Amino acid sequence: MNLRLMQDSDPTFVDGSRNQVQRLYRAGLVPKHAVLDVGCSVGRTAIGLMADSQFQGTYVGFDVMPKQVGWARETLTPLDTRFTFRHLDMRNDRYNPNGSVERADLKFPVQDGRFGMACLFSVFTPFYKEDIALYLSELERTLRPGGRILATWFLFNDENRDVVQSQSAYPMKYQLDDVTLYNEEADRLRAIAFDETFVREMVRQAGLEVVKVAFGTWAGGPGPDFQDEVYLRKPGRSAPQLPALGRARRKAGRILIRAGHRLASDN
Repeated sequence: MNLRLMQDSDPTFVDGSRNQVQRLYRAGLVPKHAVLDVGCSVGRTAIGLMADSQFQGTYVGFDVMPKQVGWARETLTPLDTRFTFRHLDMRNDRYNPNGSVERADLKFPVQDGRFGMACLFSVFTPFYKEDIALYLSELERTLRPGGRILATWFLFNDENRDVVQSQSAYPMKYQLDDVTLYNEEADRLRAIAFDETFVREMVRQAGLEVVKVAFGTWAGGPGPDFQDEVYLRKPGRSAPQLPALGRARRKAGRILIRAGHRLASDN
């Protein structure tokens, strides 16, 4: 059974894994970051990080789809125990309709302030705005100050709305409300787009800030990627990396010891 949502081939899947890691570095990934992969599915991003010789950090991925998470946990974690996978049994009309966790009870299955980088690839493109607001709030909780987020969206604004509605890869022909358009009448969550100004306000209300918006090729943007990329940041200064701080302390200790020996010999 192929658990990949896009049913892509092995070479395409591997290329996608590498591409996602490159995008994370563009967004500010540091090799020693703890990475949170929201909507990890079978671990496409994890596989890319496992193959990346620079990455020395840790990874937690979670998803509402139990079979995909189960496969990743059983197959990938034994290869590298820095990579862990968790199931969030939140109800989602499209991907987990029988989930036991309702929107009001949402909490990411990770601790506060742990992560330096979070990614959400194709998570908000089949999400209602109410769920996105909750996810943004949880991202603020779980990121450390200065932490970065790369999230993909389908966005529209006054300049590109006509293209989005009629000429894009997913023509958003139907309107749910003043800030929401969608592609397929019978399946609203197949592809859903949001007003850019509204998204920026949701981000602000969650205590995060927009660093950059890169419009994707799906609606005639420059890309380089298909979906729109929104780079976010949790305000505040990043704490020093603990291993680096430890090395600094050890170096300072060696300097003090050498200075003490010199002082003793001078006397």
